[in-house]
Amino acid sequence: MNKLLAALILVLLSWACSQQSTRPAAVAFHNVNAKYNAIFQADRLLISLTNKAREEKKENFSNALPILAPIDTSFSQSNANEIANLIRKATLVIDRHQNSRFVDDAYLIIGQGRLLQHDLKNALETFKYINSIEHDPKTQQSALIELATIYLHQSNYESAQKVFNFIAENPVNTSHEQELLLLQAFTYQKQNLLSKSIPLLEKAAPRAKKRAERGRLFYILGQMHQILGQSAEAQKAYEQCLKQKSSYDLTLHAQIAILALRENIPALEKLVKDPKNQDLQSNIFLAIGQIHFQNKDYELARKNWENGGANNPNKGELYFQLGQLFSNQLKDYRNAANYFDSAATFLPAQHSQFQLAQKLRTQWGEFARLDGSIKMQDSLLKLGQRSESELKAMYEKVQKSKKAKMDSVQLKKTVIPNANLVTFIRRPATPEQQSFYFYNDQARVQGQQEFGRKWGIRTLEDFWNRKNKQAAAQADVQVMQNAITQTNTASSLAPTQDSLQIWLNTIPRTEKQQAEINLKREKALFDLGKYAKIELTKNDLAEQSLTQLLRDYPLTSSEAEALYLLYLSSEKSKMYRQLLFDKYPNSFFKQAILTLEFGGLTEGKELEAQKNYEKAYAQFKSADFSACIAQADLLLQTYPGSKWEDKIVFLKAQSYGGLKDFDRYKKELKQFEQAYPKSPLIPEVKALLEKFTQNNR
Repeated sequence: MNKLLAALILVLLSWACSQQSTRPAAVAFHNVNAKYNAIFQADRLLISLTNKAREEKKENFSNALPILAPIDTSFSQSNANEIANLIRKATLVIDRHQNSRFVDDAYLIIGQGRLLQHDLKNALETFKYINSIEHDPKTQQSALIELATIYLHQSNYESAQKVFNFIAENPVNTSHEQELLLLQAFTYQKQNLLSKSIPLLEKAAPRAKKRAERGRLFYILGQMHQILGQSAEAQKAYEQCLKQKSSYDLTLHAQIAILALRENIPALEKLVKDPKNQDLQSNIFLAIGQIHFQNKDYELARKNWENGGANNPNKGELYFQLGQLFSNQLKDYRNAANYFDSAATFLPAQHSQFQLAQKLRTQWGEFARLDGSIKMQDSLLKLGQRSESELKAMYEKVQKSKKAKMDSVQLKKTVIPNANLVTFIRRPATPEQQSFYFYNDQARVQGQQEFGRKWGIRTLEDFWNRKNKQAAAQADVQVMQNAITQTNTASSLAPTQDSLQIWLNTIPRTEKQQAEINLKREKALFDLGKYAKIELTKNDLAEQSLTQLLRDYPLTSSEAEALYLLYLSSEKSKMYRQLLFDKYPNSFFKQAILTLEFGGLTEGKELEAQKNYEKAYAQFKSADFSACIAQADLLLQTYPGSKWEDKIVFLKAQSYGGLKDFDRYKKELKQFEQAYPKSPLIPEVKALLEKFTQNNR
């Protein structure tokens, strides 16, 4: 009897424990097990991971802080095991307690775990799924809030608005009022509608439960007021942040912000000297530099910003600011190029200025290449003016200086400053080791000399062995030292006469060599001026380069385009306009100026231009090329900016070909290619130029 009763109880318990059963006993059993086992453990772990993510997050206080900060990818990598354990515990509810009322809570935790993993795609799908199953309104709203947050971080405002509309259809749970306030404020912040975001944030900030969160929200509020130029309101918000007494970093940055608004430089300098702020000195220097910048004291701004570069984790952003300072205010374009290159290297990929920094690095890198080419050609031409005896004296001077430095370095290595310190001195290579190339000084030096005789002095760079590569040499002593170093290791075994001759061979001494260097310099000056105007939009740099081109090379073939670019760049535009019109009355660039000055034509004028073009075309077909050219010139003068302009110019070029004036024919086609790069006739023009080149080889 007892055995039968025990078996019956066991069957009843098994039946009650079935996760497919909807009986009250079974549901109650699975509810209790889900809530106080897997859900309880997963919830504790989620709170722990969320707090840890908040504590480990490094805020960039010099930028506007986001109201809702995204999870760093580095956090997901360093806490991968804990996050996987969180998801595993929540998954147990779905696997073992399907009839409990905590299944949707488990999915919510899984979605939040996916967020911590930075797996946004699966997180989105999880939060969407919660709204397709039976749920309670509180869990549904939590999932919708998480869903909208992801969309906002992705700047998908249309999808986020759909979620907001869905939330608005149901009463808001009181526990979610604060989250929705912050979410709406974040939406306006992302859209740069700060005047709409501020009232919501002013309402939400005092409601935050944790002191650290309140302090952060008040700091963001101060930043918003400051961006809008509301200094008094910004100071009040920063003072509220100070009252929260949260983290030292946040408190210090609020204090820096208040002193910066008051332009209290002595107080900021006092903060720099405080030993507690040693790790944050760079941020204080940034604030001091910003005050000087606002007061247009750019040299002091530069000095403080450069001081702020030491031990600064946000050096990429600092370099970006320095690049802007050097390019816009100080007009020191070489330094600007260097700082933009550094900014692109150090800025993190998620930074708001990352893409712009990459673009500026490319743009200013091309400037640096052109500027370096001009500098190199200048140096080579200056060296070419010196006599051989002067060059040998320069070489010997550099050699002596280099040897003295090497002797000094060797002395430092061999002198033992402290008897307790061990000095390691490389032993001479054994006869067996001499067979290895890099141990054999004689073989290594000979190899360098053979390379130099074959290729000349080459800089260490990609594609160094191109046939048209010009050997590099510089006039200044430091650059010349680098060139000599490549041909002579200063070893006592190296024959200095050979390395001297190799270096002398790189210097343009004959008229032909100097003419080649001048051609390269002429092209580089023009390219730099054009690039400065079109790509960098730096009128002063364009004018400087192009005026130097016209001064040094008055017969340059690029004069017409240079005058046109100077017309666009210089304050003396009328002078350059007149020069262009007088010297090149039939040039494309004159037409371009007329188009700019008179704008587009009326419909009636366009019809007139079409009829006259047809007349010129008839002259071309009848082989009356001279009349066609005259008619084309008249059309270009009478109807500047016409829709038929590219066809008229092409017809004129073809007419020169018909007259067998091939030099003018080629020139007109090349100018067409420059003036009308988007014309549908470009493929035909390129084909004609290619055919002309092949026929004249």
